[in-house]
Amino acid sequence: MTFTWPKKLRTFWFTTYFLALPVTLLFIFLLPASFSKYRSEITKSGIIDKKDGFEYYADLDGDGNSQRIVLFNNTEGKASIKILRPTGFVLDQFYFSGEIIQDQASLVTGAFDSTGQIGIFLVTRSNDSILLHGVCPNRKEKSLFHDKFITTIAKQNGNNDFIMSGMLLYDLDHDGTKEIISGFMAGFQVQPRFLFTYNFHTGRLLKSSPMASLQWPCEIADLNGDGIPEILSESYAVANNLRRFELPYDDSCAWLMVFDHHLDFVFPPVKFPGKYIQLLPRVLTVPGKNRIIVLLTTRSPGTGPPKLLLFNVAGKLLKERILDDTLQLRKFDLVRSDEQPNNLFLIREGGMVEELDSGLQVIDREKIEGVGCPNAFAIDIDGDGIREFFFPGYRGTPFVITRADFSHPVTIANPLDFDMSNHSVILEKGRPGSLFIQSGNRYIICSYERNPVFYLKYPVYLTIYLLALGFILLIRYLQRRTLRQRYDAEKKIAEMQLLLLGNHLDPHFTFNAINSISASILREKPEVANKNLLSLSRLMRSSVLQSDKLSRSLAEELDFLQNYINLVHSRKNGSFQYRIDIGKEIDLGWQVPKMIAQIFIENAIKHGLKPLNGGGLLIVRVNRKGEEIILEIEDNGVGRKDSRENGDKGTGKGMSMIDQTIRIINKFNQKKIRLTITDLEDEQGHSRGTKVSIVIPVGMNYRFYEK
Repeated sequence: MTFTWPKKLRTFWFTTYFLALPVTLLFIFLLPASFSKYRSEITKSGIIDKKDGFEYYADLDGDGNSQRIVLFNNTEGKASIKILRPTGFVLDQFYFSGEIIQDQASLVTGAFDSTGQIGIFLVTRSNDSILLHGVCPNRKEKSLFHDKFITTIAKQNGNNDFIMSGMLLYDLDHDGTKEIISGFMAGFQVQPRFLFTYNFHTGRLLKSSPMASLQWPCEIADLNGDGIPEILSESYAVANNLRRFELPYDDSCAWLMVFDHHLDFVFPPVKFPGKYIQLLPRVLTVPGKNRIIVLLTTRSPGTGPPKLLLFNVAGKLLKERILDDTLQLRKFDLVRSDEQPNNLFLIREGGMVEELDSGLQVIDREKIEGVGCPNAFAIDIDGDGIREFFFPGYRGTPFVITRADFSHPVTIANPLDFDMSNHSVILEKGRPGSLFIQSGNRYIICSYERNPVFYLKYPVYLTIYLLALGFILLIRYLQRRTLRQRYDAEKKIAEMQLLLLGNHLDPHFTFNAINSISASILREKPEVANKNLLSLSRLMRSSVLQSDKLSRSLAEELDFLQNYINLVHSRKNGSFQYRIDIGKEIDLGWQVPKMIAQIFIENAIKHGLKPLNGGGLLIVRVNRKGEEIILEIEDNGVGRKDSRENGDKGTGKGMSMIDQTIRIINKFNQKKIRLTITDLEDEQGHSRGTKVSIVIPVGMNYRFYEK
């Protein structure tokens, strides 16, 4: 069964109003991204104040405005923090033992107790000692603690050979003061590697048991519902130990580890053998219970494909899902959104985001345009209390900011030479926030706000549509006018051609009629010659009066044929008989093409009846069938075949002119004139004459061009 579109629908696709739509969409597509719901641009760029330092922004006094925090080593080699207003006015300055650590994870700011005051917590290195410090610029006693010893580590080739995990602030024991939670991981030296918590209110420092595994605290959640949070840790199999030290949990494997608030294991660590395997665990809340989803990514051949793993809170593997890796770069991220805090989202390279259910299956999928690297940071840039996602990208690739539900991506060209060192939000009361990004010693500041012209896109789009519609209508009007002019010209030419054809037919007939009269005179029949001459005069007068017409009434055409046949009949000395039969339903006022039948009557007499030398019969019939006139010319002559075989050939000019006449008239009419010539035969197949049938629809238009 073939499907056909309804006629109205098919007509709609080709209306001007619909055709304007794709043109509008094309122009909208080519427009610059001026009407996105959010917009971002680089408002400032430059070099940071202190070479090899770090700059951060935070609202330290809670007034809705960010202060600039500059972290650097002063001229005496001491770690320093300078706090400034965005205008450059210095508000405060602090000095600490040791030097700053070239790692963005070495500093964290945030509220640390029920007062909501903001503290700055900093890790420094003094010779081989790692020290922790805390200050609160808005307290009377600004120093929270100084020189808290964490561990010792020797330099490796004059450089820091360790990694600080990002510091987290969380009240693990519910005493009203948040602990500092972090991890310290040596590099090729392997030791020390441990997680630690520090409660500066009590002065208690807790460390996990020694291990060779690399671990970073990444999420804190109450897994078992006892009201006391657990610490989930990210792991990476760096393979630096290679059994050099007899330590548990070797770094040739990745280990899934979950710690309680005493930094003891909640369940025995789960081992994943293989070099360069990375584990990123997240908590997924399902009705009545929690689950742990682990993103396992691999870099080294032979360690298998990337996977998603589902564990219960006791560390038992429940399910796994192998991730198809079409790009084969094995870069993923697993994040939580403030819009849906109980759901987890897998971000693939190329910006594909998959919402996961408790069975690791995809609930929904969408693509973020412009995202290359899937690593995402949740950060509240515009100060509305809901964190957006910031995608820093690769070196030199664009930054992308999306809403918390990954919608409305905004792309920012990246002018920085190196990967991002750190980022923070600049708040200014009463105004949208900005994003500060540092890379090496350079920085940029990017605005991020609602686009005030977002809702103007609808009148702009409507204007574009109306302009496109107007343009198409204008083109169509010009085309129609041109076509009308061309059509009118064609019709005028057609009328002139028909008149010319008619003027050719009239002399054609006239010459033959004069020959008949001449023959009568030569035969000394003056009465017959006079009668024929009068008939010829009437015919010529009729032809002259109708010379500018393409049609005439059926009565005029039959009268013309009657006179013509009389003239020829007289010339042939009555060698044939003829009659004209007119049907009862015929309206003699109907219009027919002028001289439409004369050439066929002439041919019937000349080529069909003449060779008989007597006994010929010519019949002209006019009948009606529906809304059509059927004009027939029939003779009992020798037929066209015998006539040709006997060498009786005409010039063909008369037939050619009739063919042209019919073709031109048909061109400008829906209903067409039909011409049929039939060779008549008896039962033995012998010719018994020729019949010409001309079917002329009633009401045809014979006036093509109106002056």
